[in-house]
Amino acid sequence: MAARLRGRRAAPLLLLALSLLLAACGREGQPSAAAGRAEPTPATSAASPAAATAAAPTPIVMSYSNLTPDQWAVWIAQDLGLFARHGLDVDLRLVESSTGVAALISGETQAGALGGSEVMSAAAEGADLAIVAGLTKTYSFRFMAPESIKTVEDLRGKRVGVSRFGSSSDIATRLALEHLGLVPNRDVDVVQVGSLTARIQAMETGAIQGGVVQPPDTARVAKSGYHVLFDVSDLDLPAATSVVAVRRADLQSQRPTLQALVDAIVEASAIQRTDRESSEAVLARWLKLDDQAALDEAWTFYSEKIVPTVPRVEPAQLDSAKEVLASTSPRVASYDPAQLVDNSLVDDATARGLGSKG
Repeated sequence: MAARLRGRRAAPLLLLALSLLLAACGREGQPSAAAGRAEPTPATSAASPAAATAAAPTPIVMSYSNLTPDQWAVWIAQDLGLFARHGLDVDLRLVESSTGVAALISGETQAGALGGSEVMSAAAEGADLAIVAGLTKTYSFRFMAPESIKTVEDLRGKRVGVSRFGSSSDIATRLALEHLGLVPNRDVDVVQVGSLTARIQAMETGAIQGGVVQPPDTARVAKSGYHVLFDVSDLDLPAATSVVAVRRADLQSQRPTLQALVDAIVEASAIQRTDRESSEAVLARWLKLDDQAALDEAWTFYSEKIVPTVPRVEPAQLDSAKEVLASTSPRVASYDPAQLVDNSLVDDATARGLGSKG
């Protein structure tokens, strides 16, 4: 009896199975609704914004103007992965300030670590640029001369070299000479010799009898018989020898990207001031330098005197450059540096606690 009951219950199930089998056979060879479409997986599903950023960082081209520690924070941001952490793939290129400004204006680059004076000169001529961060707060130079020149007065009638007229090295040299009682191009000839490397070579060959040098290159020049005649940074003149500049229009159209860039630089600036070991390792790589004493000198000089606690730029930091440039440029003479500066990205970063280290 029990067996017959089990048979009766099984019969409907058997019929159902047969009907499903027949239906499947009837559909054989016909495309299913899902044919050719893979099931969603973590790799093919729509990614969250954070995951998309991690998978495909935003590319941006940024220039730096010279192989000097004025660009140090930018190198830290690149080498220590701060740009990447903020979702950027930064193509960092060496483009000297004179051409770096042109590259920025043309769109070849989207940001540049440049001399503030060069950026101001371009803006006074109509370039729609903005300074969004500062890497230095005063002139980062020491004036070096051969042992035969013992005092500032001994510079009278001598030749001193700068990279080019209107550059940070030119402005720092002229202002320092004036503060020390010498009139440029009357008491001392100021000549253009090109890049920092060219200036050092001109000093070593005797083509010029002095010039401004930044640590750690001061150690190299000292080995050639030069000494520090005076320290321009001791004059404590507000200056923007190295700034981060962008096109002003991009502050609107590319603001998230530029904010991420400045976020990384704010953090890098804090590391530069407080983390000696990491900072010196970065500088050693970029300058291909293995002189520990020179690296120590550079870090102490920059961390104590040059790097701002917060990388803002105040308009007053451009006043000394304007004073020098105004003598040859009427447009600079009538230009208001305040309209060039936009600290909103730095202020946003610091409001979120970035750069609070140290």
